[in-house]
Amino acid sequence: MRKGVTTDPEAIADVLNRAEVLWLALTDDQGPYCVPVNFALRHDVLYLHSGKQGRKAACLDSGAPLAFSAAVDVRMRDGGDDACDQGYHFRSVMGTGRPRPLEGDEKMAGLDAITVKHLGSQLPYRDKVLPITAVYAIDIDEATVRIKE
Repeated sequence: MRKGVTTDPEAIADVLNRAEVLWLALTDDQGPYCVPVNFALRHDVLYLHSGKQGRKAACLDSGAPLAFSAAVDVRMRDGGDDACDQGYHFRSVMGTGRPRPLEGDEKMAGLDAITVKHLGSQLPYRDKVLPITAVYAIDIDEATVRIKE
């Protein structure tokens, strides 16, 4: 395994719990598609939401394998006068998984996890928005964290 890369579950969870955005790498008949999403992690499962229409929803509804990444603590390192001495410090996660749509209590638990992560507390939802909102769980197949300090 590459230097600074680990599969340590605690290190992976630390990055995913602190990251504000998850980048999804999806694919469909139009080709590769990458999209940033709000998300939450609970017990090795990622939760995200989407409208029920559109390319992202179609990709997620397909259940096809996807890739994801997130990063925290990204900052330029002090380099010298040479372009080759420049670079970044960061902690990042890369992984793969398969999405599955959620309904009922699981859907609400997924939305609640996202809300609490990004807003700090549970807030009410608009009744008219819930029927047009899809919630997905991504069961993580593999993930690594890279720490470059």
